[in-house]
Amino acid sequence: MYRMFILMLTVTLLSACTNVTPVPVKATPSAPTASWTVKMAHSGGIMGLLRVIEVSSTGNFTVLDERTQKTVNGQLSEAEISHLAELVAKAVLAVPGKPNNSCADCFIYTLEISTTGKPFQAQVNDISLPGSGLEPMITFLRELMDQSLK
Repeated sequence: MYRMFILMLTVTLLSACTNVTPVPVKATPSAPTASWTVKMAHSGGIMGLLRVIEVSSTGNFTVLDERTQKTVNGQLSEAEISHLAELVAKAVLAVPGKPNNSCADCFIYTLEISTTGKPFQAQVNDISLPGSGLEPMITFLRELMDQSLK
């Protein structure tokens, strides 16, 4: 619970900034042969969105919408677990040559992948997302959030 509060506080503080730059990869994840956990915070935009999703390799997931105080727990299908495991294995962030700082109302995606190897952390926004290599994973997680919170 304390980690979730710190993550939400960090994302909130970062979303208040108008000059958002992508954070380069701290480490690449090892192949998810055993267990892994993916956590993504989706924040920003004109309405001050703050949502967090956490998914484990077992397929259990939790979605939290901070603005509405709604929490949803669920279970991915075997096909969805397999698809997400592939995305975890391929998670690579291409560091852009020149960061774009003109994204005042962009959404910010803070991604953390924990595997048996070194942790992977990245932050992208709507402008840097397409060239990041993380777009398929972020799209999958964002759609899962949207479906769960309906």
